[in-house]
Amino acid sequence: MELREIRGAVAADPTIGSPQQVRAGSWLHEPDPAVVAAGLVGQLAVELGAQGLAKGPTYLVSPGPATSAFARSYAIEDVLPFQLKALRAYLRDRDVGRLTIKKRGVAIEPEQLRKQLRPTGDNEATIAITRVSGQQTVLVLRPAP
Repeated sequence: MELREIRGAVAADPTIGSPQQVRAGSWLHEPDPAVVAAGLVGQLAVELGAQGLAKGPTYLVSPGPATSAFARSYAIEDVLPFQLKALRAYLRDRDVGRLTIKKRGVAIEPEQLRKQLRPTGDNEATIAITRVSGQQTVLVLRPAP
């Protein structure tokens, strides 16, 4: 996909057919801020064969990997309901000390959450906290190569 194609496209609604569940093995795509600012998340969803998780600027989800210069992609390794105590235990069990926290559509401050989670291990992890079917959900991610 080329930038000129995105600029000339009519934005589609990425929430049409939004997934009711997100499963491990799916792929999460984080639209570039320029795509979000231009209101072209829907067009990007069409190009990636993905669906939005919510209305407005959102993460996109597809059953398989997709490549685009306009989105960063991650394999979804695990899906958890957002519960601080359970997430802390999950990270501790996996010896996670370096944690990247992404969020969209939730009232959470990543730095404050990091302090509450107190990660101390040797491993690294990326999580995204977002709404799936109206519920705050944690997606454990692995960046695409």
